[in-house]
Amino acid sequence: MDVKWWMVIGTREIGAVLVITVLLTSAVYAAQAVRSSILPYPIYRKTLNNGLDVVVIETPEFKNVLSYNTLVLAGARNETEPGKTGLAHLFEHILFRHRYRGEDGGYEHYMTLLGTHNNAWTWFDVTYYHPLTFAQNLYPRTTDFGPLPSIVELEADRFVRLDFTQKIFQTEAGAVLGEYRRISSFPSLKMSEKLLALMFPHHSYGHTTIGYYEDVLDMPNEYAAALRFYRTYYRPNNVVLVIVGDVRAEDVFAQVSRYYTDWEPHATPPVRPKGTPPQTEQRAHVPWPADVAPLVWVAYRMPAYRPGTVESGVMDLLQELLVSEAAPLYQRLRYEKQSVSLLNFAEGTRGFESFDPRVLIIQAQLYKDRFQQQGTAYFDEVIRDIVAGVEALQTFDRAPDAKQRLQILKSKFRYDFMAQLSSPARIAEIFAWYYRFNRDPRVLDQVVRGVQRVRPKDVAAFARRYLIPERRVILTLAYEPQSTSEESNP
Repeated sequence: MDVKWWMVIGTREIGAVLVITVLLTSAVYAAQAVRSSILPYPIYRKTLNNGLDVVVIETPEFKNVLSYNTLVLAGARNETEPGKTGLAHLFEHILFRHRYRGEDGGYEHYMTLLGTHNNAWTWFDVTYYHPLTFAQNLYPRTTDFGPLPSIVELEADRFVRLDFTQKIFQTEAGAVLGEYRRISSFPSLKMSEKLLALMFPHHSYGHTTIGYYEDVLDMPNEYAAALRFYRTYYRPNNVVLVIVGDVRAEDVFAQVSRYYTDWEPHATPPVRPKGTPPQTEQRAHVPWPADVAPLVWVAYRMPAYRPGTVESGVMDLLQELLVSEAAPLYQRLRYEKQSVSLLNFAEGTRGFESFDPRVLIIQAQLYKDRFQQQGTAYFDEVIRDIVAGVEALQTFDRAPDAKQRLQILKSKFRYDFMAQLSSPARIAEIFAWYYRFNRDPRVLDQVVRGVQRVRPKDVAAFARRYLIPERRVILTLAYEPQSTSEESNP
């Protein structure tokens, strides 16, 4: 299992009104094929009476491949109870320990017999389960190992009727503690913890997906709180199935309807910020006990992501505008001044696409020998250059080549976006990532269309509104032999 602790990777709130609407609908919505200009495959969608959203994308070219994905619209963002962080990630672990047919290890045993590659990840807004198997496993069958259940039955059983003991819970809580200790050896976790606490003191985005160390340490004692989290968010009206592969939609819908219909819906509570975010630039330094390359993080609080809007289209282009090899900022720091050995987004290309306003982090790795010679003056120089490069976007529309440059970037985005859709698993993950925002099967077209609508003046307007000191946090990290400070690892 893979927790994206360095990301923040709910949606529109699925509250009581939606649940009531679903329950009053007597029939399952009819599935109709939706055509996309981005995907060459038909997209089918049905919603069961209990609110379970099911999307099937038929990809017959990928012979006998089936990517069976469950997107739970809950992550670290939904951990709003003080002292109870990390529960979303903990339940990602526990789902793999489901006692299918009452047998310890029963779920994993049968998934192995099906020849399934099985994994999951946790992020701030969602938890994503993504077993990859053979299309023939859509149905139960008999093999040399005896009768085998279908993947639909196995997945439905662990989500609808999760069976685990308190001992399993405590074992997995211990595993999470081990995972925390392992990843805490990397500076990025400590940087993330400091940054998020400064950026989001008013919101549950203020902690990483793995949780605070003290909460992870106490997890074995939080069985009741963990059950409350599971029973609140692991509900059909808060889940999306995205099934992609060499299957027919009508066959998938029939199997899903058979195994998931007795899953009971429940209203999920909204996530409400407690107060307002800081309105001034903040800076902090993180001492590190190991001799590593110094780091600079320059972070900005982003708006919420909404597919198809011009504002989100600008967000989709920020990587190319700021840290791609052709970006002026990258050229200056990496080649002209040679002041950094690495410049990128610390959370990857999709780290800041979230339900609520989150964070863009520009990460620069510096040279140890130069830092030993120049000290904090080296930090100051790199920070000035990054800030200047970011703020240069505020006048992007005044550049004589702005329109031409932007057109090149938009074309590249469309090409790169489509190139990512290279397998059933990748199609499912990228589709689910964006689909969660508006539940529209045409969402990938909307994303690309939003980028295509961006004009130079939109880039400048975005930078003047969001890439400003009032929304900025700057962090530095460097080796300091003294490890007794409050910043040292647990």
